[in-house]
Amino acid sequence: MRQLNDLDLKLLRVFTTIVESGGLAPAQLALNVSQSTLSTQLAELEKRLGFRLCRRGRAGFALTAAGEKLYGASGELFSAVERFQKVTADVSGEMKGTLRIGTVDAMLSNPDFDLPAILGAFAGRAPSVVLELSTDSPDAMARAVSDGTRDIAIGPFVKPPRQASTDVAYLPLYRERQAMFCAEGHPLFGRRKVTLADIRGHAFVARRYLHLFDLEIIGHLKAGAVVDQMEAQAALILSGRFVGFLPIHYAEMVGRERRLQKLPLGPAGEYESPFFLLHKRHAEDNVVLRSFLNRVAESRKAG
Repeated sequence: MRQLNDLDLKLLRVFTTIVESGGLAPAQLALNVSQSTLSTQLAELEKRLGFRLCRRGRAGFALTAAGEKLYGASGELFSAVERFQKVTADVSGEMKGTLRIGTVDAMLSNPDFDLPAILGAFAGRAPSVVLELSTDSPDAMARAVSDGTRDIAIGPFVKPPRQASTDVAYLPLYRERQAMFCAEGHPLFGRRKVTLADIRGHAFVARRYLHLFDLEIIGHLKAGAVVDQMEAQAALILSGRFVGFLPIHYAEMVGRERRLQKLPLGPAGEYESPFFLLHKRHAEDNVVLRSFLNRVAESRKAG
């Protein structure tokens, strides 16, 4: 393939989605086309390239050595296209391209940061920009912003010391109040007074990214369960077998359907988690990112 055209780019995007989805069958949902259509498009790309990209069949989906190289090169190509789109948007003042945002889960019930309203306001100002929204752990999101695979990350990050050199800017947003909860069926449910000594006698569920911090607060030697997502943590607490920290706003939302109790520990049972918005330093020079930051600023003023 001596020169790329629009069809080649389309087929390469299909190929990339198939690889990232883990095969033809799971890629059907992402691309909203039949498996037979995907197979035909993949065969067409192989024909145009002159080599086989993957092995597919009963043994499963696997890339060939050539397919691995093409997948890596495709990622570089699409990153370059995206950078080009952002540069042209900056020059023309028109907002185009993709804005990749990462957040932790359980953001929808947060009264201190109205993410849906911010996204809506941004989409209204930049209808030609494609929004990619994903959830992940704070550590993974910070790495993604640093290596350029995410434009923005929102979550409970530990801000690096001032003397530390970093290519990532930390914009403080708010402090999320966390408290310890149990659910109906747990031995501590309904108690009017609970001590840390009482807590240490029961299984504790911690979020992986706050694992050591949570355990240090209550003095547990180890957690009875460790999770990556807030919903998983809430599910274990609602099982009646575990206690654990939850954002108060999220627990209030979950508690409308199921019975949760904030344990009466006083100050020892609560803490504040600082939330930041991360982006690459000087990236605010990009018109798309700058528009999103402006919508965040407007939301905070309105609140």
